[in-house]
Amino acid sequence: MAHRKRASSIRSPGRSVGSAKQKTKQESRKLTRSLLHLPSRIHEYITSFPSSVRYVAAVLGSLVLSAAMYSGTSSITVGDLATVCRDSQNGWEAGALIAWRAVLLGISWVLGFDGQDIAEFALLTHFPIYSLLATFYQIRPTTVLLALSIDIAALTLPFVLLRGLNSVHTLRSPRSKTVSNRMILKDPLIAIYTSAAATALYSVALYLSYATWLPVHLVTYFDEIPDISAVHTGPAALPGLFLKFIFNGYAIYDLLFVSSIGYAEDEKETVDPVHGEYLITSLYKRTWGRLSRKWKILIIRTIALALTTLLNTVIQLTSSIRGVSVEGSAGWGALWAVTACLIGVLFAWIEAAPKA
Repeated sequence: MAHRKRASSIRSPGRSVGSAKQKTKQESRKLTRSLLHLPSRIHEYITSFPSSVRYVAAVLGSLVLSAAMYSGTSSITVGDLATVCRDSQNGWEAGALIAWRAVLLGISWVLGFDGQDIAEFALLTHFPIYSLLATFYQIRPTTVLLALSIDIAALTLPFVLLRGLNSVHTLRSPRSKTVSNRMILKDPLIAIYTSAAATALYSVALYLSYATWLPVHLVTYFDEIPDISAVHTGPAALPGLFLKFIFNGYAIYDLLFVSSIGYAEDEKETVDPVHGEYLITSLYKRTWGRLSRKWKILIIRTIALALTTLLNTVIQLTSSIRGVSVEGSAGWGALWAVTACLIGVLFAWIEAAPKA
């Protein structure tokens, strides 16, 4: 008996140490789980605020981020951009640029863009401006890339914080079960081929413009443009243009194609006519009302992208770059807007193709 008591007394410290280690492991696991769930809880708290409050926060956050990042990188960007930018802006022009940023974010907010959508939207709508500066105004590529990155980040980061990802961008989450055509969205070859087709359209559209109307347009409406030799490179420019537009091709593929084809087909919308409105109701039901949700999303996003690209190019170039007229910026912006519409038509043709 004494021997058993002595043995049990010897084993008891080991048991207590083992149980302490087990408790420590359990506590560490609980802490890890809580830390992993912390971002989602923070996001749930943020999204609990009214949509109007979050939109105002997105606008203010975007303005603050843009000012802070441009101030922090002024030693890199100011020297190059000062050679082409207008000497000063009056209060009306500065206010118009701020209002336009609010409109740009408002369009993205109303259309239901998430952080990934707005990043692609910002790239596609701002790329024409920086492409012009890099190609014809001899601005260093590092400066152009930095300024473009700042514009994209200033628009994207508030959306990342204030809005969650849409279902088409979270195919591994449980809520993505409502997404249709999941096999298409998960197929890397479809993504590569579709993005490459969009990239090729961008390249061919710009090349054809170089070979036809663009040289005269640049000389006529861009008074202080220093160099237009890029428009005379001929077919040799096509490979370089294709490489230049790779990111644009994928961005417009995801913004238009993925976001439209990923939504499930909904039931036909029913509209009850009111007395005196039978003609309007009939026209609506025969046209827009007959379209499924994916077609409506594709059409609305394509039109929004084209119009926003055109307006953003006109507003930014006319108010910021010396010697650029409204006609000049409108022609340059129209090139990109029309190309976006052609890519939208291409995606519509792909989506309408019969599935095997």
